[in-house]
Amino acid sequence: MKKIMAVMGICGAAMLGACDSNAGAKNGDTVIIDFAGFMDGVQFEGGTANGFPLTLGSGQFVPGFEEQVVGMEKGETRDINITFPQNYYPELAGKPVVFKVTVQDIVKK
Repeated sequence: MKKIMAVMGICGAAMLGACDSNAGAKNGDTVIIDFAGFMDGVQFEGGTANGFPLTLGSGQFVPGFEEQVVGMEKGETRDINITFPQNYYPELAGKPVVFKVTVQDIVKK
């Protein structure tokens, strides 16, 4: 009984989701996301996908994108604000954009 109470106390005290399998996405997890990119409020070509598997921390997306997905939960939608690098595609290089991202699922590592 003492062991059960100790575990319950630790989980309850943490309040950070350490004992919750539905806690937000962390580096190393793969999130299945839908996203659409907008520049000046207009959706741009090539910046949209549905059901995209992204392993957080992989560096697969431009800097700043993955870091803002960390902590999102299944079903959550968030605006991700980034500025494309100067050495990106000419029409997007150095431009600020907003990606509307929805997490469809989280596959824990």
